[in-house]
Amino acid sequence: MESLIGQTLHGRYQIQVLLGKKIGRRTFLATDLETQSSVVIKLLLFGPDFSWEDLKLFEREAKTLKALNHPAIPSYLDSFDIDAETGQGFALVQSYIDAVPLDAAVQSGRRFSEAELVEIADQLLAILVYLHGQVPPVIHRDIKPSNILLSNRSGHRVGDLYLVDFGSVQTVADKKNDTITIVGSYGYIPLEQFTGQTVPASDLYSLGMTLVYLIAGRHPADLSQVNGKVQFDSSAIDKRFARWLEKMTHFQLDKRFESAQIALAALKSEDGSYGSHIDLRPKNSQVEVFRDRDRLEIKTLQQPIVGSCLGCLGLAAVTILGFSLTGAIGGVLTMALASLIFIIYANQLPSCKSVITIERGGKISKFIQTKATKQNIKFSAAEDISLLIYSPGYTFDRYINEKGNTIQGGKVTIYPKLSVFAGSVEYSIGHSLLSQAELWWLGQELSDFLDLELQIVYPTPKVPPEQTCGCGC
Repeated sequence: MESLIGQTLHGRYQIQVLLGKKIGRRTFLATDLETQSSVVIKLLLFGPDFSWEDLKLFEREAKTLKALNHPAIPSYLDSFDIDAETGQGFALVQSYIDAVPLDAAVQSGRRFSEAELVEIADQLLAILVYLHGQVPPVIHRDIKPSNILLSNRSGHRVGDLYLVDFGSVQTVADKKNDTITIVGSYGYIPLEQFTGQTVPASDLYSLGMTLVYLIAGRHPADLSQVNGKVQFDSSAIDKRFARWLEKMTHFQLDKRFESAQIALAALKSEDGSYGSHIDLRPKNSQVEVFRDRDRLEIKTLQQPIVGSCLGCLGLAAVTILGFSLTGAIGGVLTMALASLIFIIYANQLPSCKSVITIERGGKISKFIQTKATKQNIKFSAAEDISLLIYSPGYTFDRYINEKGNTIQGGKVTIYPKLSVFAGSVEYSIGHSLLSQAELWWLGQELSDFLDLELQIVYPTPKVPPEQTCGCGC
């Protein structure tokens, strides 16, 4: 097929240079004579090594690229049958990206800092979020350094990254009807891909191994493994990034990140907590969310100073007594002293840590630990979670009483609340001191994890009892 160089295909595309070759396939750089732009042409020709599986993958690549529209993915331009001197076959025309493959950059001596590695992971995960978010999800199945292009390096930026070669692509819908076909590149594909059980998280493994290659400068297949974990010198990256990378490349599917979206949230998390909607987490929140494939964990720390009603009552009593005995000035001084006493008292109170764990099947358990007593309180739902409700909270300055009269003056406050229902039993998520924004964030996380719609219920105020004047009325 190299003899095609210099020829014009389809009366429009003039072949310039051979870019790559596989059994039965060739990839060329060509010039579109109509637009005078560079394009990439992939050829599949009938021959002794032709297989119908190759044709199926070739047609799938064309169909997939037609449906995609992303700046970091080649664009579908054209496809046609060919009848050349070398034989008959098919051609697929894609946009050309003037960039260098990552493996070529490493082989030329380039090394990447941790900040650059994080940026590479960030950009590629964003591409995978797009691919896996298609309906049905698109799985690349052959992510490796040679299929990732890098260009436009400037300043402190690593450059722009592109994901190419969709010749091994598979959609979830296709997978259900496929016979088992092993595709991908050894060293970059996970165990489940060898059995044809590819899932979106399989692409995460391949991306993780690509990062390992960039760190080690060696093909992953050349690195030793202990208990299924690839061994490489991780001293150039911090421990948190190393743990993240270990989770990306875990040989067990259920120990990997569930999705590119969650992996991206974990990568960007500053404190190690992550979920699907970490961007909704309010700044300075003490709530942490940890999620994997089968479990979502919510950790809250309730500060003691806000949890002591006894201290508040004591403060109020001492202040009132001070005003009664010494007048206004003495009352102010007494209030200041009482406040100091209360702060000292509250700081001696045990802090309370709450851990709510929700399993994939919808089971919920709560674990509460008080440092002073070391006592654990734990409950578990007897039934699966079937309802997820968020109440934003509201302050009412008027309401309708039992007699239908509108009452104005005074305020009735209902605090925001997030609850799940297991059967007829309601379980509150978090404590009453969580803000509206924190509860909304947790509601979105739970909705995504449980695949339940977050029901928003607007509160209604409790009607205060009708005042009476006693038996003398």
